[in-house]
Order: sequence, then structure tokens, then C-alpha cells
Amino acid sequence: MEVKELSLNSNVLSLGALLGSSGSTDLINSINARCGGASFFSTAADPYRDKFANFMQQIVEPIRLVNRTIAGTVNKLFSRDEYRYIQSREDLQHIPPCMHLGIVYYQPVREMLEQERIEGFGIDPSQLQAEDPYKDLCESGRCDIHSTLLDKDGCVDMQWVENTTDPDLSWQEVDMLAETRRYIDEFLKDEETRYYDVTAYPSLHC
Repeated sequence: MEVKELSLNSNVLSLGALLGSSGSTDLINSINARCGGASFFSTAADPYRDKFANFMQQIVEPIRLVNRTIAGTVNKLFSRDEYRYIQSREDLQHIPPCMHLGIVYYQPVREMLEQERIEGFGIDPSQLQAEDPYKDLCESGRCDIHSTLLDKDGCVDMQWVENTTDPDLSWQEVDMLAETRRYIDEFLKDEETRYYDVTAYPSLHC
């Protein structure tokens, strides 16, 4: 689309200036009489409602879509594909591809993917292994310490499970994935965030 010239009213940037229409004194008086200061625009009484809707759908939304697509592509190009901690909503928007499987295999996320409620990074759930290969890695060497677990000497037993088939991750990467899963668990339980798709934030899941 090529825009050679665009003229706008610099004094009052109104819908009329955008759509090439102008309002009259009678129209303004009619608005005041009918609405008495209440909302008027986009209601059934607004004669420009359909034009404005078309303007948003045909001009504004396509531009926004292009901007989002470009931004997503740029982020992928310049984001480093390496493990890191996912601990915020902003982090969820830039999850490195190397962490996708570790997140999708997490039981609550996998359930939603199998129910087709989330995008799941485009991963086909039928291609996943029956068991979570990251589970033992993320749970080994971790425990919630409280008084009931302590022995008479004040010590606690900790189990470390290691399999030859485990994904090849450094201990730092394991910690990053484990903490990311912990954050996702809290995210899915929080009333303010539980309806978002953690694999395609800020989209909502079904």
C-alpha cells in the first residue's frame, strides 16, 4: 500500500478528519440532546460507527498484525537460543526454542496441549514420549525442608536420580528449567494469569 499524501486537521483530529466527513452543528446538538454527556460513539446512534469499524478492520488491524509479526521475527533473530530463567510475563514472550520440550513435557502443560487448549510451540503431542524425560532431572537433589523431614541430628535425606537416557543438560540448565516449571505452576494457579497460554503469551488458552 502506498500513501502519497495524507492531510489531517491539526486543530481537531476527529473521525470526520480521518474518514473525509464533517459534522454539523445540528449533529453535535443532536448528540448532546440524546446522550446528555454519556457515551455516544460506536453506539447505534452513531452514524459513523460502520465506517469507523471498517477503518479499524481494514487499515489499523492489518498494520498492527504486521508490526507484531515483524517484532516476533526480530526477537527470534536476535534472541540467543540458550537456557535461562523464565520468571515473569515478559520472559514468557521470549522463551528460547531449546526450552520448548522441557516446558511442554511438564505435566500440566502437556495435559493442556493434548486437550488442544494451547499452541504448545507447534509441537505435536502424539510425537512426545510417554514419560517426562526431564522430570527426574528437575526433581533430583531438591526437597521442601520442614521439621517433619528432619532426623534426630537435624539432617534430611535427599535423593538424586540420574539415568543414562536423561537429556544432556548442565546443572545450571537443569536449575533454570526446574525454576521455570515452578513459575509456570504458580502462573497456572494464579487467578490473574491462569487463562493465558504459557506457550504463546499473551494469547489466551481455550
